[in-house]
Amino acid sequence: MANRLRRDLLTVGSDRSPARAREDYVKAIHQLGSGEPVRAAALARYLKVSRVSVSKAKRLLETDGLLEASGMPSAPLRLTRRGCKLAIAMIRRHRLLETFLHRSLGVPLERVHAEAERIEHVISDDVALRIARLLGRPQSDPHGHPIPYGDTLPHAKPLASLATLDAGARARVVSLDDRDDDAVAALAAAGILPGSRLRVESTGRGSVRVRRGNRVVSLRRRHAALVRIAI
Repeated sequence: MANRLRRDLLTVGSDRSPARAREDYVKAIHQLGSGEPVRAAALARYLKVSRVSVSKAKRLLETDGLLEASGMPSAPLRLTRRGCKLAIAMIRRHRLLETFLHRSLGVPLERVHAEAERIEHVISDDVALRIARLLGRPQSDPHGHPIPYGDTLPHAKPLASLATLDAGARARVVSLDDRDDDAVAALAAAGILPGSRLRVESTGRGSVRVRRGNRVVSLRRRHAALVRIAI
């Protein structure tokens, strides 16, 4: 009965594997909170699952020693040391796979996230590190996110989005949100990639016009909001 309950409740997306769901949950908690506790409601929105699923998964993750136990249903979700270690390992696998798929196999940027999501659960940490050596130990993935090689991921200062800038502002693209394939495809087509230097030409309710070198492109505001920048 307990195993059937685990299969039924600890599920993310269409994959029915409890192991995959457990890995997805701890990775999502770590990424969503940048290592800090997160609320169940925020996690449900992030994973696109119900609050009930998150509540039941919480109890199973606590039993597995991946979440700190809490007697209060409304308490934030806090990963244990073991949970953090697993989350970092999954983040490392994912970002190395994205880099390998894009750099070595030429997989389009908008596809590498979904492809890596599938593969990351079936490779070992040893294989992930062999990929890292093959690639020359890259420090960031194609979306600009840092690749962790230890058991911790340094806390980075939250970055502003391109959508917050006023006309005339200049910025350097640091990273792109990798969870919206359509947005990534549009940004890549416009040349808005990590390392790009931009100047905001104008802003409107639904769009942002930016100059990259001699090229001026118009971006949907919701796409610009997924571009993290440094001034």
